[in-house]
Amino acid sequence: MSSAHTSSGSSAYDTSGLPLASAAGRLGTDVPAPGRGTNGSSLTNEQLRERLLTRFPDLRADEYRGELTVFVEPGQLLEVATYCRDDEEIACELLSDLSAVHWPAGDHVIERQISTTGWPEYRTSREHGVVEVNYLLRSVRRNHRFRVSVGTPDDAARIPSVTSLWPTANFHEREVFDMFGVEFPGHPNLVRILMPDDWLGHPQRKDYPLGGVEINYENDKFIPPPHERNLREVVE
Repeated sequence: MSSAHTSSGSSAYDTSGLPLASAAGRLGTDVPAPGRGTNGSSLTNEQLRERLLTRFPDLRADEYRGELTVFVEPGQLLEVATYCRDDEEIACELLSDLSAVHWPAGDHVIERQISTTGWPEYRTSREHGVVEVNYLLRSVRRNHRFRVSVGTPDDAARIPSVTSLWPTANFHEREVFDMFGVEFPGHPNLVRILMPDDWLGHPQRKDYPLGGVEINYENDKFIPPPHERNLREVVE
């Protein structure tokens, strides 16, 4: 099994496969190969799905383009997250990221994105607005990863904090609270992290009003602020 070593030649991991604090910033380049971790083989997406659904039969798990997503209700999050961290086979000791996206209620037409992604026009329709919070879990010991997705109503967004399981969730949850308005009961200090404390609203929600300033460029080029902008006029 491949293992990383410090510059002094000693192991960078303890007997359980976790990185040693003394090795921080001094890990070598001998990283585990795909399919292997620091202390065991990776589980495939199918194996991860089977193990999770055996323990929690009511969960839904989908795979798309090689990425596994497990959908969890807010009230079940802590139980599922604890299992993902403590199970010897899944062993996700690292919360590598936590992010969110807002899906507002109603019918929406997204125009073709000519100057950016090139995506065609498409339509979405939802009876109830949802903020979807995504937890990206990774196992260093096993070298596999997957996503846990939790949806909460956008008019009463509340999801239990996972800071007691992964301390890295502290600032991540504060950012989601700041940008999307999701409350995380159990968080030790849930305050804004990017916007001023007295800021009104949550800027990354899709119902947040657009705003901006006029911009003057060279050669008399002028682009209005976003709320006054016609994308087709700007591109042309």
